[in-house]
Amino acid sequence: MQAVNRSRSYSDIVKLLSERSSNLLDAPDLSDDQSLWLRSLEETYGVCIELHTTLGPDNRPSAIDGVISGEGQLPPGFQWAFRIDRHETRCCLRALD
Repeated sequence: MQAVNRSRSYSDIVKLLSERSSNLLDAPDLSDDQSLWLRSLEETYGVCIELHTTLGPDNRPSAIDGVISGEGQLPPGFQWAFRIDRHETRCCLRALD
């Protein structure tokens, strides 16, 4: 069994989320399997992931907005934010108020 690199970059974690984006966008709420996968991702990499589904004009899920945080992994006052839709994935380091 290969050891997990806990220092994996946030952009790598967002890439893992984007690979599952079509499954995550199929319904406004996470299924039990999706929730279990998300929690295992958090535990494996020592981060906290918050996801929110954004509905489009047709009242269907069109994007996943989220924040990844990890104790001691980011400068104080910052968080890693991302948006995944069916066409692209964007992420950034965002300053908090």
